[in-house]
Amino acid sequence: MQTLNAVLEALQKIAPLELAESWDNVGLLVGDPNASISRVLTCLTLTEEVLHEAIALQVELIVPHHPIPFRPISRITTDDPTGRILFRAMQHSIAIYSPHTAWDNAPQGINRQLADALYLGNLRPIILATDPALAKRELGSGILGDFATPTSIDSLIDRLGNKISGMSVRHTDNKSRLVQKVGIVCGSGGSLLARAGQCNCDLFLTGEATYHQCLEAEARGIALLMIGHFASEAFAMKRLASLLANELKGIEATSSESEYSSF
Repeated sequence: MQTLNAVLEALQKIAPLELAESWDNVGLLVGDPNASISRVLTCLTLTEEVLHEAIALQVELIVPHHPIPFRPISRITTDDPTGRILFRAMQHSIAIYSPHTAWDNAPQGINRQLADALYLGNLRPIILATDPALAKRELGSGILGDFATPTSIDSLIDRLGNKISGMSVRHTDNKSRLVQKVGIVCGSGGSLLARAGQCNCDLFLTGEATYHQCLEAEARGIALLMIGHFASEAFAMKRLASLLANELKGIEATSSESEYSSF
């Protein structure tokens, strides 16, 4: 057993909140930092189904990738889906912590895991962090990487499929096209597409993109590969649970099983 404060320190070490995007809502969102914690559940999104799972497992902390709440709310009532989840979590003394884009950009985070699944080399951020300490460690938003020799998009899909289940693949270019420089932003990463173009990427990998972002990619000559928002991030929550369990003695950390039943 540990205090929540100790778990927060471990999470900060794994995914420094300074790596989060400025628009994000990260960190401890619900809870008492001095509370005792023995069980942690990670998940992509805290739904009512995942909350029921957490209650059944008697966890004291849920770590959802997506923040809840994400935007400011004026009241917490059971009439509203977000309010209902927050209210019931508090009823059961369950704390909520979201690392979101800090975990996306972390040294062992989601973008890095996607890059490793592709066997990319020469990894560096698409946008270098402004924090001098993080910039010195070559950390920032998204990931750029290179293949030693040009590789087909079809081959990249196969590599990802060996590591990630439940992909729903879409692409804007012929799967036989050869690419060498790749930009990666998990989830909805289209906002960094222009920056990837400035970095001369041949391909941009993300979870999902809008119709107009697909058109933008074609106009910039970048192949856009989308594997589904859920698939591009959910797999990495198992890794986060494992890292937490290794970092903290006396803590049982697992990832949600129930949220996979809907996908």
